[in-house]
Amino acid sequence: MDQKTIRVMGVGNIKVAPDTTRLRFSVESTYEEYEEAYADAAVGNGELQKALQKLKLPKESLRTSDFSITRNREWNRDKGCYIYDGFKLEQNLALELPLDSVLTSKVIAALGVAWPELEVKISFIRKDVHDVKLQILESAVKDAREKAEVIASTLGHKLGGIVNVDYSKHRLDIHVHEEDLCCCAMEAPQSDGSIDYTPEDIEAGDTVETMWYLE
Repeated sequence: MDQKTIRVMGVGNIKVAPDTTRLRFSVESTYEEYEEAYADAAVGNGELQKALQKLKLPKESLRTSDFSITRNREWNRDKGCYIYDGFKLEQNLALELPLDSVLTSKVIAALGVAWPELEVKISFIRKDVHDVKLQILESAVKDAREKAEVIASTLGHKLGGIVNVDYSKHRLDIHVHEEDLCCCAMEAPQSDGSIDYTPEDIEAGDTVETMWYLE
């Protein structure tokens, strides 16, 4: 007679403190001429680089994820066609900083002065994830064993040895789990100068599939 087995899915969930502040900047403006849009983008980006240099931040820390200058068009219901009116500049940038509210405030203020049309979104992420992944895996395995023991006992058996563990297909990206703090148009720096924030912990989880013998 074949030995009986049970298959159990273990779930691991933990909360971890973020270690990085991510700033996402965006700008959207319209212009009559393409050259005007391009020139404004060149000046704006140049001013951003100067602002970073004054703060002693490397210019490559500010990265562009999207940049486009396109014909601005709107649907005209009466004419039944699109009406083209000027050009639209759209650009998205990102900058990662340590969890330092004073530094974050200085960066937002400086870049806001350098390019007033920018908008900013602040979020908190976890970049160092190696130890976190191990903690989640440990939690998932413990959860699987506890469930297996309960199932075995309920069925009138004792939990035997492990037959198989399947985790090879899993991939965990904690750094994509973000919590937005705010989204606002940037203005000139205020006299008090600092944003006071306490970021929430980031919830992260994963699963592991196990198979056990029943005695």
